[in-house]
Amino acid sequence: MNRRSFLGTTAAALAASRVSQAAPASPRRVLPLNRNWLFGGKAVAGGASPTFDDSRFQRVTLPHTNVVLPWHSFDDKAYEFVSLYRRHFKLPAELKGQRIFIDFEGVMTAATVTINGHRLLEYKGGYTPFSHEITAQVNWSADNVIAVEVDSSERRLQMSLRFHF
Repeated sequence: MNRRSFLGTTAAALAASRVSQAAPASPRRVLPLNRNWLFGGKAVAGGASPTFDDSRFQRVTLPHTNVVLPWHSFDDKAYEFVSLYRRHFKLPAELKGQRIFIDFEGVMTAATVTINGHRLLEYKGGYTPFSHEITAQVNWSADNVIAVEVDSSERRLQMSLRFHF
């Protein structure tokens, strides 16, 4: 067998094996929520409440920065504050009865997530992803509101290291 025949046969075999090993279609649905967030600037008391008036908030797309800064010569404290993001949404009725999760690809530096007035979690992880199940908090008959308080302040590194022998 010459080199050209070998490469052609190998490529065909690899393509066939990929088709036969393909996983069946997953029933999992992913609904992107990066658009239509409302940004209110600095967080205020009651901002996570579903009835909070966010009509004057700025409409933004994620990822987003809480302050536009120049490339150099800026004060770090200009962006180190707790800001408030909100997102209204409705889920398709056909998803009722399924488990619903919200996934964040990263929030710098810490995030407190609330849905429909129920505080879910505080995540301190910077640019690392996190997820939380929201099935019990979803309102199937009306508007849902996710509120995220983002703490962009610098935090002390908290690290614990132990050796066991």
